[in-house]
Amino acid sequence: MTNSKALLGIAILGAALGGGCSDNGTRVQGSGGSAGGSGGASVTGGDQGTSAGANGGGATAGNSGSGGAVASGGSMGNGGATSTGGATGVGGNTSGGSMDSGSTATIGGASGGIGGATESTTAATGGATGGKTAAGGGTAGTGGTTGGAPGGTKATGGGTGGKGGATSTGGTTGTGGATGGASGGTGGATGGTNGNTGGATGGASGGTGGATGTGALPALHVDGKFVKDPSGTTIVLRGYALIDIGALYQQTNSVAGITKRIDAIAAAGFDAHMVRMPVYPRTDFNGTDPYYSGLPYPVGTAAPAGQKVTVMTGPDYISKVLKPAIDYATSKNMYAIIDLHQIDDTNTAHNSGADATSFWTDIAPQFKDYSNVIYELYNEPINSGMAWATFKTQVQTWIDTVRAAAPNNLIIVPSMSWDQHPGDAASSPPDGTNLVYTAHIYPNNWGTSFQQQLATATAKVPVFITEWGYSSPQTAANWGNAFQTTVDGDGANWTAWVADNSWGPAMFSNSGLTTLTDFGTLVKNWLAAKATQDWVQ
Repeated sequence: MTNSKALLGIAILGAALGGGCSDNGTRVQGSGGSAGGSGGASVTGGDQGTSAGANGGGATAGNSGSGGAVASGGSMGNGGATSTGGATGVGGNTSGGSMDSGSTATIGGASGGIGGATESTTAATGGATGGKTAAGGGTAGTGGTTGGAPGGTKATGGGTGGKGGATSTGGTTGTGGATGGASGGTGGATGGTNGNTGGATGGASGGTGGATGTGALPALHVDGKFVKDPSGTTIVLRGYALIDIGALYQQTNSVAGITKRIDAIAAAGFDAHMVRMPVYPRTDFNGTDPYYSGLPYPVGTAAPAGQKVTVMTGPDYISKVLKPAIDYATSKNMYAIIDLHQIDDTNTAHNSGADATSFWTDIAPQFKDYSNVIYELYNEPINSGMAWATFKTQVQTWIDTVRAAAPNNLIIVPSMSWDQHPGDAASSPPDGTNLVYTAHIYPNNWGTSFQQQLATATAKVPVFITEWGYSSPQTAANWGNAFQTTVDGDGANWTAWVADNSWGPAMFSNSGLTTLTDFGTLVKNWLAAKATQDWVQ
């Protein structure tokens, strides 16, 4: 890929071209490649682009925002011994951003680095009023009296969650916050700011507000062709995708690189219910144009010698990068997709299919108790020309791997040819519960055959379009608005690709993430129009 994010043009019908596609023949780190199965259309899904400096001067968001160890719900409250919050609800540990120059790689025909954009400074993670509102004890000075000044005024206990005393007796096991901080940094923020189990479930549930980061958002389930909450209300999730979260982490050498990005997107007016978090393996093959994350999850084929890569163990990546990022999204009342962002034939010598099994063996147990976490099994299998009946056996292995550890989380099911066969998958579904089906849609792969695949899928199963987007301003009128009408009519869930200025299709046109592209404007307006519709009440 190049700094201009030149995307390879792709013929909608029949042609097999390398790289990804977009509306105007340009795109960044392609999910694309040869066409197959759906009218010969090539798929897209821009992935990564060049790096732009991260100069945000972040806030220290909750370095000492207690609310956990000494915060509300202490011995005098009903929320449990030390409910809400977490020991050190860290929203953004560090402030000043740093320039992530990244490394370049040939991606989808363009050169790329570790994208990064200027992050906006945001307020503390932990919950604005841990003690004041995160009441651990019904009448006994919650957070303030028991927790002292930090717990009372700035505790990570959080604004809406952690109501242990008021609603439950907590007992001695109501550890919504005590264990909240244990999950690391934002665990406490989750426990309090957003944690229904930070106190609301009190002792009865053991207060898993931070330790498991369950948060106030209800667990969702599949009912026919809909996603529903426990009350039976149909829920439609809408949001955006981040770039490689390892690259964002590198911008500040801390999770602040990720949390500041989420805050910057919110500050730009995106009222999202959902964030997709791409976790890159050591090599994302992207057809024949591999991308090497500067901070990958340690699974898969190693980067070549000389490639600049920061090495983290799996447990370190989970505890330092992924879990704090998920906890922060939880604190912001958002559902989160963990996306294994591989683009490859799963039946090649790369062993990326087996690597996906290894990945989910590691990851699935870590978030099994997070009611807001969804597992996306495999970003974009290429597998062109392969029948669904054959590919289905691979998908079933991944589903079984997840379900062995996480019986309830929603699972996003991929399909061949860069997710262009959701209809085939829906017509002969793999075994399992709470399965939703994905499609990645861009103007240049949106041919008649693919449209029929989506129509078939939405008539049978819940569909989650985890990537869609466009680059050309003219496309807003010619494609984007029509796409919005179709998706709203189908009731599909979606995350737009991608919330960045240099990876593409880009929603922002400047490194400060304050100026929107035409695509970004459409996403923002669409989210605003649906902010309360089909949403958790």
